[in-house]
Amino acid sequence: MINKVFPKLALPLVQVVLGILLGFMGASKLVDVSPELFLGLIIAPLLFRESEEADVKHIFKHISTILFLILPLVFLTSLGLGYLTHFLIVGIPLAACFALGASLAPTDAIAVGALSKNFKFPKRITSILQGEGLLNDASGIIAFQIAILALTTGEFSLPMATIDLVKSVIGGALIGMVLVWIKNQILNLLEYVDARDIIGYLLLEFIIPLAAFLIAEVAEVSGIIAVVVAGVLQANGLKKTTLFDAQVTKVKNTLWEMIVFILNSVVFLFLGIELHQLAMPLIRSPFYSNPRLIAMVLVLVVALFTLRFIFLVIYYWFRTFNKKQKFSLYWNDIFLLTFAGSKGTVSIATILLIPRIDSAPYSLLIFLAASVTGISFLVGLTVLPLIADKKTVKIDNLAKISILNDVVAQLRTDMEKVKNKEGYAIAIDNYQDRIQKLIIEQESASTSVDFNELQLLIVRLEAEGLENAYRNGEISFPTYRIYQRYIRSIGKSIVHDFVSSLQFFSLIIFRGLHSFFSQILHIELFGRKSREQREVTREEITTLYFKNTEIILQALENLESVYDTQLIDFLQTERLRAAELVAHGGYITRVMHRSEPNNMRQMMRAYYLERKIIFEYEAAGQLTAREARLLRQNVNVLEDYSMESNHHTLLFNFLEKRKK
Repeated sequence: MINKVFPKLALPLVQVVLGILLGFMGASKLVDVSPELFLGLIIAPLLFRESEEADVKHIFKHISTILFLILPLVFLTSLGLGYLTHFLIVGIPLAACFALGASLAPTDAIAVGALSKNFKFPKRITSILQGEGLLNDASGIIAFQIAILALTTGEFSLPMATIDLVKSVIGGALIGMVLVWIKNQILNLLEYVDARDIIGYLLLEFIIPLAAFLIAEVAEVSGIIAVVVAGVLQANGLKKTTLFDAQVTKVKNTLWEMIVFILNSVVFLFLGIELHQLAMPLIRSPFYSNPRLIAMVLVLVVALFTLRFIFLVIYYWFRTFNKKQKFSLYWNDIFLLTFAGSKGTVSIATILLIPRIDSAPYSLLIFLAASVTGISFLVGLTVLPLIADKKTVKIDNLAKISILNDVVAQLRTDMEKVKNKEGYAIAIDNYQDRIQKLIIEQESASTSVDFNELQLLIVRLEAEGLENAYRNGEISFPTYRIYQRYIRSIGKSIVHDFVSSLQFFSLIIFRGLHSFFSQILHIELFGRKSREQREVTREEITTLYFKNTEIILQALENLESVYDTQLIDFLQTERLRAAELVAHGGYITRVMHRSEPNNMRQMMRAYYLERKIIFEYEAAGQLTAREARLLRQNVNVLEDYSMESNHHTLLFNFLEKRKK
């Protein structure tokens, strides 16, 4: 919610800060998750889903760059950071320093994914970062295991380390492939005996990443590679077009979206908690100088990005030399790849696996890993806005507006042929609302800001008029609740992107307090006023609407010198048009419909027409295939919601029963 109200604050940053605050509140004493459990239950499902959504074709297109990043770069960074740490902290075994370097060397796919949501990277950079993030955890963990072996036994063999790496990668890949094959065989068997069901399919889907990681770890091969290979194969099989598969995909995508958000939140909250838990004891310790600790962390962060930058420069220099290209063309790619290579909780989970031995200051190594991880992520958030293009959405709603206008015109034609026009009037009003929002989005940013600010003013005036009318006994409680929902619907139509965060925040607070106190203070739900007939409710709404209209028109007139005159005239005209509908009883239908919609048949007709007109526009070349597909998806969502949602409320059910 904080991120939605203040969108300039990156969501991961908000979550890390909340994690640190939770640490100060004692969460670090309650949270005690083993690194293996964290990798298996949180990181593995996230990497599995990331692999399912990965564009494998584009990743393979840049496989040479990805292989450089996940193999030489990881090991060279581990060595560089290891020697630097050994130089900074005298007395720590070199192997322990290499273990620290190995934990910090890999780029974290989750951190990179969080950063890429805010910026627009070229397709090649996105593919490289995605491929690197999915695969380099395996090489980082192998490098870490080599360092631990040298630390505990005092022995190191490069040939044996290479064999272990190859064995770990191949073994993990085989486990991932076998698990997906077994899953497909189970599904084929269930289909053969006609025992398929959505829940069973989803259970198999969510078990795969956990099983792949667990089996791989037991077999002492790469669990990360097993999960990634399973995810890639899972998403790149043959796609069936049956009703069952369509239903499964719809539910699966929705569940994965929720699970990924929750697990990502856990990752960054955990990072904040761990930063507090691991950093505070050393900061408070009399044995370590705080300025020296801070200096060591900053030196390691600078070294981390410097090593990545230098090795990328060397790689691209050789690449351009061999291909006889201009090296200067790749400077932007080098900077993007350097600062997008942020670290994440995998680094902390890895360093926590280091064994406790007397010769290595365990707490200091963990403090350095956690601090460098957190600061490297903040560096990415700070530097990337300076070199990466911010994601912008180009708004072109002209075709959408034209399609909806055609639907409205056809609905008006249909309405002339029937006696009961109420259902069609409600459907037309619904489409007019959608058209108005599209028009406002289409306008310039300044016009949209002014429009939404005035909409906020209208919401406040409507709410004040409603409260005064109820307080003075001018309306009954059923009328109060219906009109209150109408005001909420206006508030929901205000586009947050075009109003200041403080204004939007005040509206949210107003809604929350308003709803809370209305529930406490207006307890007479089933009292004397509940016997009022619908006609009385209509009359009360009409009177209140006219009274509020006078106040709103006067307020808008007073603001003509502040806002654009045409905008003020538009809002006044719309309000007068609505008041004219109220005078004839038509607008009351709209207000009451927002609480209890009952025009299913007419809305189904409208959705049919919208889908038909989209097809006609696509056939005429006025829409691209992609635009038409997105519009159809929106119609499908609206249609599903209209058919499946239960709009009836306890209040209306009670009133209808008492009326009968």
